[in-house]
Amino acid sequence: MSSKKKQKSRMTKRENQAEALALINQVARNARTALSRHLLDLGLYAGQDSVMLILDENDGQTPGAIAARLGVKAPTITKTIGRLAAQGFVRRETSPDDGRMLLVFLTDAGRDKIKAVRKAQRRTEKAAFAGLKKKDISELLELLSKMDSNIATTLSATSMSLDDETGPGREPAIEEDGGLVSGDLALPSTD
Repeated sequence: MSSKKKQKSRMTKRENQAEALALINQVARNARTALSRHLLDLGLYAGQDSVMLILDENDGQTPGAIAARLGVKAPTITKTIGRLAAQGFVRRETSPDDGRMLLVFLTDAGRDKIKAVRKAQRRTEKAAFAGLKKKDISELLELLSKMDSNIATTLSATSMSLDDETGPGREPAIEEDGGLVSGDLALPSTD
């Protein structure tokens, strides 16, 4: 057994978990960076692809619906939609049913870009999964789904306990060390 393998086998469960989570974060960053580079070649910025793909599935959505679908805040989507409109890929129209509501649609130029966006995604996926067998990918999906479920359960429980501590309409703040404290400060946005 090589010295590196011996060292790995001596790692504690906690060390293995910490290393695995760090690697998952690194893979996610690298995958997004690779996709962003492919998108930049198309004249798109990171995140614009997601908005365009959502509109390709169901055109004429409100910015709020798009934000909810992507799990980001409305101001983030408003900025992205503004950029896409300036580039000629989307247009904004007032809803015929409610003049206060704005709907976002892909333009012909935006529809023309969809095929290239999907191709950029496939290139990124191909690079990420090179050398992996179908069985490996299935196992990875199963493990990541379980991890995601575990984290979602923890977040849900944490959210409920924080609501009890902070009261309605108040959000917890995050200390520099990452710990949560009660208060009126909003969580920093990661979008």
